[in-house]
Amino acid sequence: MLQDKKMKCPRCNSTKIRKNGRRQTKQCFQCRVCGRQLVESPKFQPYSEEIEQLCFKMYLNGMGLRGIERVTLTLLLIWGKN
Repeated sequence: MLQDKKMKCPRCNSTKIRKNGRRQTKQCFQCRVCGRQLVESPKFQPYSEEIEQLCFKMYLNGMGLRGIERVTLTLLLIWGKN
């Protein structure tokens, strides 16, 4: 089954991948060469450039990482509703 998909490790580009349990509903895999764990189809959603700049400005102004996380999460929830 894995041979059909030709999964590659993002770290070492090896095709020697084995199943390594499940995470919620997704199949997890592990590279046999470097040991990196990966998910079959991850949902990577990077933050927009606007939010990255806002977080960086807050960090430079001395705001703690937890505070930045709270503000960013609130903004994402508000903007997501619009």
